Parts: sequence; structure tokens; C-alpha cells
Amino acid sequence: MSCFPYPRDTDVESIRVPLIARTQYSITGQPNFSEFFKSLLDAGTQKTKAAESNGPESTSLSLSHSVASAIQSWLFFGMASEALGRNIRHEEFADADPDGPHLFIDIRIPEWYWRELKARWDDLDDSLTTAEFEAKMAPLKKIYESVRMLVIYMDTVANALDDDKLTGILLSIHMLLYVVAYVLHLNTLLVTQTITSSASTKLLKRRMVKNGWCEKRLNFLDASPMFYPVIYFLSSLKPPRINAEDHSSCSSERCLVTSKLSKPLHRTDGCLCEDVVVPVDRMKTIVASGGIPLVRITRSPLGKTELKVAPYTPSSRFIAISHVWADQQFGSAQNCLPKCQVGYLEEMLSSLPTSMDHWGLREWVANWRSSRPGEIAPPSQAYEYFWLDSFCIPQAVEHADLRSKAIESMNLIYAMASHTFVFEKGLQALDAGRRPASLAHGGRPTYYSPQDENLLDVVAYIYTSNWMGRAWTLQEGILSGHLVFPLHGSLAYLKLLWPRDDDGFGGFWEDLVTIIPKAFRRSARDLLLRKSKPRTEVNKRLQDESEPFRESIRHQLFKHMKKSLHVEEYKAYARTPASGLFVEAHSLLQSRTTTQAEDIPLILMNMSCMNANAISQSKTIDARMKQLFYGLESLPTELLFSDCARLGSCTVDAWIPREIAPESFKGKHTLKLGSAGFTFETRKDAQALKFYLLSSAQSSDRFRLLLPDQKDAKGLKYNIEALQRSNDEQPAAPTSVWCIIVNNDRLNEEHDLSSIEFDAQQDPKHECGAVNLSGEFIIERSYEPQDLSISRPQNPEQYSDRLVVIGQAICGTINLGERYLIRAIWGDENPMSTPFYIFYGLFLFKQRQWVERALNAFVHRAWMATYQPEWEPNGLWKWFWKLSNWEPPIPFRILMKWWCYFRFHLSFQTKDWSGVIIVTLYWLPLYPKKELIKMYVTAMLTKIALSFHSR
Repeated sequence: MSCFPYPRDTDVESIRVPLIARTQYSITGQPNFSEFFKSLLDAGTQKTKAAESNGPESTSLSLSHSVASAIQSWLFFGMASEALGRNIRHEEFADADPDGPHLFIDIRIPEWYWRELKARWDDLDDSLTTAEFEAKMAPLKKIYESVRMLVIYMDTVANALDDDKLTGILLSIHMLLYVVAYVLHLNTLLVTQTITSSASTKLLKRRMVKNGWCEKRLNFLDASPMFYPVIYFLSSLKPPRINAEDHSSCSSERCLVTSKLSKPLHRTDGCLCEDVVVPVDRMKTIVASGGIPLVRITRSPLGKTELKVAPYTPSSRFIAISHVWADQQFGSAQNCLPKCQVGYLEEMLSSLPTSMDHWGLREWVANWRSSRPGEIAPPSQAYEYFWLDSFCIPQAVEHADLRSKAIESMNLIYAMASHTFVFEKGLQALDAGRRPASLAHGGRPTYYSPQDENLLDVVAYIYTSNWMGRAWTLQEGILSGHLVFPLHGSLAYLKLLWPRDDDGFGGFWEDLVTIIPKAFRRSARDLLLRKSKPRTEVNKRLQDESEPFRESIRHQLFKHMKKSLHVEEYKAYARTPASGLFVEAHSLLQSRTTTQAEDIPLILMNMSCMNANAISQSKTIDARMKQLFYGLESLPTELLFSDCARLGSCTVDAWIPREIAPESFKGKHTLKLGSAGFTFETRKDAQALKFYLLSSAQSSDRFRLLLPDQKDAKGLKYNIEALQRSNDEQPAAPTSVWCIIVNNDRLNEEHDLSSIEFDAQQDPKHECGAVNLSGEFIIERSYEPQDLSISRPQNPEQYSDRLVVIGQAICGTINLGERYLIRAIWGDENPMSTPFYIFYGLFLFKQRQWVERALNAFVHRAWMATYQPEWEPNGLWKWFWKLSNWEPPIPFRILMKWWCYFRFHLSFQTKDWSGVIIVTLYWLPLYPKKELIKMYVTAMLTKIALSFHSR
């Protein structure tokens, strides 16, 4: 049995490294730990010298083998022994090779080691005082950090040795370090994440490509580094694909697997059912009028399946369908689908419940009145309408204009949808079991969710699916925020992919205890008698499972998946600067593909909260990218040096990328668009850009530009010269300004700048050095930027925090007016009867609902207006969006959270229970419920402590 989990249904063999350690490690402690490795290397050096007589190749193999043996003896068994407090024999970790006589070590680490390690440190934690325990822990932490840094260094050295055995041993040490850090608390020890340049990461990437991954898809490791156990788990499964795809020729820059638009298949091979056609004329009329068509499946009097089309209205509730066209399920160029596919779609839509989030008061009342409380069945046909591109976008060639107009509204569609149903054939075939439809621990409805033991596989397969690798689906997932993945017999709702025991109050006491500083908790425990001290127990879920780290890896992978879809961050999405959103969107799109390159600028603009309608009329990708980059007005300088295709159609703007290539943005240098062009700005704590001056007299006014950390790279570099004009021409900028020359064939031919090496051994003719030059450096502009700013949310729910405050202010103002009228008519409120107060209280409740509905309708109307082609940022709704998007120095959401904390504790201590209720009602829809429970517990404990103090 192993510590780390493995995909349940996979034929990929686990990585096993050979047992080549020849020296038995003996616990030495911190002073002699490094000396042990030195002695091993000395012994390996002697063997290497003896092998030199057999040739250089034999010498290289001998050196690599000696280093690998020493590292396994010293770092792997040394770290394992020091953490466990006893000398570990090599055979304890080794298993016999079924295909040979050699011994191997599974890098997933034997489960017995974790249990023995945890038991040891739990016993020490229980038996020692705080000072004694920290003294025991201190030398091990130093050894741990020493091993971690040395493994990172050796991971770099291993690239030159090119030995998979050595790399596998290094990977096994990464896995061991994770186990040790987990037992000794991750928050106090650094854990190494994947580094793309390390040999261990490259080994796992090769393994993933061999198992069918696209190399471009693996660019997510640059944008979102993971812990080695997580990426090892992903590398152990094959992406869920029904159709065979050969990605062996793909590169990190582009995926070479393309899928042509083909006719949808039937549900079964022998099916010959007829096609169900959408009323095209009705659909075209709605699109032409600027509306959004929605579809409903009906039956004729004769039982024939038909489709009805209706325009979207503010009261419409519908499901958006997201799918992969290559699966040949719901993609069609004829605005029709086979009857069997329509029937399957109807069946899946009917199984979706009205609300899959945490229950509110209405759901609890319905459950209380039910004859069988606790047992929940999803209602049939909760959503009457749905949106599917094959039905709602004109597909015929002669309707290209209407098709473009419908595509422009796709971001609006997914933002307004109640849920987004994601159909992906590989996921639909995944059998993850099914929970019964009942209330889970803490009151969360399960709604046919996958079984707890299969959640890791479900999350991993969703993360590796083709849907997660498409460019368009990125904005679909972000704009929706309510994603549902149909599996084989169950529904995977993205926001609820965690074990039922983790929700509600499960783990609440652990979270509450962590609020108290650890030093204080240990000091308080030391005051107890030795026999009465509580004994630490292993978490029950971990104790019962054969793979104790299954839940930890699921949690990390789930967090990465939510981050890549911005599921939690969408509420503040519109208030982030467009340049910051662009960088984030660019990083996420580096691992995604699209068959239509001209869609990339549209996606980037939608993701950056910019007005994509302004560029949708431009047909070419060059024109769209030019509008995008000039509209951002602030760009990361790394875009100048990305290894990607560029416009190149004109001299001035030839630097603008026309595709997304792998790039890491550090935020040290930016390009700001000004009156003369893009100027360079450097962050205060960063090293300024270096400009290299050629020593040649003919080019004394010309320079080379490159980033400080790319000096020795063979990447793209730019020539710079003073911006000068003839006497008859007016200068475009002050003469102290230096301009980047992108296309200057004469200069490149004469001096062959591409052959210059920046080191001390270069030819004196081309000698150059870093110089500090005064004046600005710019990239000339050739285009008057269009105002693409669009101050509106991606989703109306983003304004829930402010609408509550505005609604309370309106209700409070109305209430003051009503109280004034009551006093004016009846003179005094005190003699009013009890029935009057009951009636008035119910009236206030309904009044609040009316105000809330009116506000939501108002926001919805203003929000819809921003998607119209004629919308202008400075038009009718300018005042509303500027006011609603205004952010104080401290973010509004944080200010309101602080105010809630203050008002809650003040009301609790002064027994102002109405204030406690008001804060609670405001908190519930906006902030985590666990924090509210902690506020209640903290307030009660504080009140008890103050009462004892007053005595």
C-alpha cells in the first residue's frame, strides 16, 4: 500500500526507481549530515576514474550512476531516517521487480512509513513540553531545508547528465519531502512546486505526452505550478477522450490536432432517427433584432418532438449548453440535431434541480413540510428553456452577418444563464458512482453527486478533459460560475466537488482551533497534568483510507481548477484593471487551443472586461490584435520578447503579437501608451532595462534592447536609434527620445546584429557594453487608440454586495417616511395594537422584497444595455456604472466586512439583538458561513470571559 493515490481505472504503470544505494545511512544529526554525502561522492569519484579507461561514454554513465547512488543513500534514506528517528534498511522501501531480479522503490512512498512517522511525532507532541518539542523539531527542520535546496540544485544538474534513473530518484525525494512536510505541518515548511526547467518536471511532462497529453496543454504548469504529488497523479492517467487523437507532434507553442466541423452522430450505431430542426426564420428574426433566442423542447399532438424558439426576457431562467464540437454530439452546421440527441438532452435537463447551491429559508421550509424530510428528488423540467449554439446561432454561409452578431452575445448568454451544462464525451463515460439524493452533513443537498471515494478521479478527469483545453470554454466557465458536468449516472457540480463530511460543520472545530496561535495552545496544554493531556488522533477519514493523501491531492487539484476558471473571484472581476485581467487571461490561454485564430482577440477582450463589440466588425486577426493592444494602454514588456508570430505587415506595429505563446509575466517592466507611443516603465524595486551600445562608429547612435534576465538568451532583441527627422519634417517626439526599430534591413545586413554575443570574448569590432542613457525610450504609435473601457460587471451577481447596502438604505429612507406619516396621522405609535404591528412587520418584509426586485431589474436593464452595439461608455448609463464601480482606497467588500465584524460584536455585547440579526442577514449571501459561525462562537466566549472578569 502506498501513501499517494493512483487513478482507479488506468493502465499507466507507476514510476519505480531502482534501488542502487550501496551505503547504509546511519543517523548522524545536523553536524555530520553533509559530510556523509561528501564521503559518498569521494567513493563515486574513485569508481569514475577507474572507468575512464573504457571511454568517455562509460565514464559519463559511471558518474551518473555514482551520483544517483549517493543521492539515494544520502538524501532519500537519510531524510527518511532522520524524520523517523531510526536507521531505515533499504529493503524496507524496496519491492521485487516482477520482470527481473532487481529491487525497485515505488515513488509513491509506502503507507507504513507515513503511519509510523505520524505516530512518532504525535507521541512526541503529546509527551514533550513546548520547549522540548521545538528543540526536537529544530534540527530536523534544518535537515529538511538542506535536502530541499540540494534536490532543487541537483534537479538542474540532472538536465546535463540526461539520466532517467537519477531523475526518478530525485522525483522520489520530492515525494518523500511532501510526506515529511505534511506530518510536520505544511504551513511551517516550504514544499517545492514544479519548476518547468527541472529534470523531475521534464520527466513527468514526457510521461504525460506519452500518455496522450498535448504538449501545449502542459503550459498550465507555467501559469499554475503544482506540488509534485499532484502532477504525478495527473501524469498517471490518460485524458478522457472517446475519439483517438495523436498529439505526439504538438509543441508547447501550438496544437497540431485540428477537428473539422462534421455531422453529429446518433446516440447508438444502428439508430436511423430523423433530424429535429429548429425554426430558423424565427431564430433569425430574434437575432436580427438584437435579442437572444432560447429553445424549448415540446411535443406535438401526435407525439412528435418539436423545438419552440422564444426571445430572452429579464424574467427568463435558462440553461446554457457548452460542448466540444469534436465529440459530434450537439455540434451541427444545419441548425438541427438527431432526435435521439435531442431526447438525451431533454433527459439531462430534466434531471437538473432548481438550485444546487446551499439551501436558503425557502428550501428548508419545503423540506420541513415534506412527508419524507431529508430525501430529495430533483424536480422534473425545472428549466424550460436552454441555449445551444447549434440551435441559436445561424449556421448557413449566407447568414454570416447574423452569425457574427449572435457570437458577439455569447459572453452575455453564459453570464445570464442559471447554470452551464458542460457536455464532454470522455466525462460522460466516466462512472464515478452516485450518492443518494439526500441532505449531507451540514445541510448541503447532494443531488446525485459522485461518491466521495471517486471525487479525486472526477476532479482530475475534468481538469484533463478536452473542454478544459479549449479557448472559448475559458470565458464560458468564468462568466457562468455555475458549471455542471454530466457523468455516467451522476452530476458533477463544480462548486460541490468535495466530500460531504467537509461541508457544514465538518472540520469546523479544526478551523476554529487554528485561529488560536499554536504557541498559546501548547502553553495552555502544558498547564494540564501529564495524564490529562488530550491525545492527538489521526483524522478519521485519513485513518480509514488506504491512501492517506487522496483528499489532500484532491483539494489542491480542485483549488487549481477553480483558480483557472475564476469561480471564486468573479464577484470582484469587473473592478480589476483591464491590464491585470489581460495578463491573467493571457497566462490561462497559453495552455488552450482554438481552431479560429481570429477568436483570440475577442476572448482576451471579454476576459479583460473590455468592449469586444468594438472590434467584432474587424474581420482580420491583425486588425483585432492591433485594436486590443492599443486599447489596453498598459502592457507587460515580456510581450516584446515572446517567441511568437507577429503582425509584421507594417514597420511601426510589427512588434505586436498575433498569437498567444508561452510566456511568464513578472510585472517588473511595463509599456505605457502615451502621446508619442509606448514608453518603458520599471517597478521601483526592479532592475531597469539595459541598452547595449555598439562600439562601431557608424552605429554609435544605435543600441540593442533586451531584458536584464535574457542577456544570454537567443530570443528576440530590438534595435534602437535616436528619433530624428530631416529639416523638412517635424519630429514626432522630442530629440531626446530613442525609438525601437523593428524592421531595419540595412542595419541588420551591415552589422549582422543577430550574431553578436554579449560576453568578454567577442570580436572587438562588435564590442558592446551596458550603458546608462538619458532620455525616454519608446515604440512609435501608428494608431489612435479607441476607448474600449467598459465599466460593467461580467455577471450581475457581482453587485450583490452593493445592492444589499443600497437596498437597505432605500428601505430605511422609506421607513423613516412611513414613521413620519404614522405620527402625523395618529399622533403616537405607542398605543398601536399588536395586530397592527404584525401587519406592519409583514408589510416591511414585502416592501424589502419589492425594493430588491426593482433594484435587480434596474441593474439588469443597465447591464443588458452595455452589450448593445450602439452602447457608449459615456452614454446614458455612465453615471450609474461609474458610481457602482467606484472603489475606495480600501476595497468596498473589505470595508463592509470590517463594519460587519464591528457591528456584530458591539451589538452582541450590548444585547442589541436586532443589530445581530441585521448583520447576519447581510453576511449570509456575501461571505463564508463558517466565518459567521466563528463570529458567534467568539462573541459568546468573549461575553463569558467579560462576565467572569466583572465578578
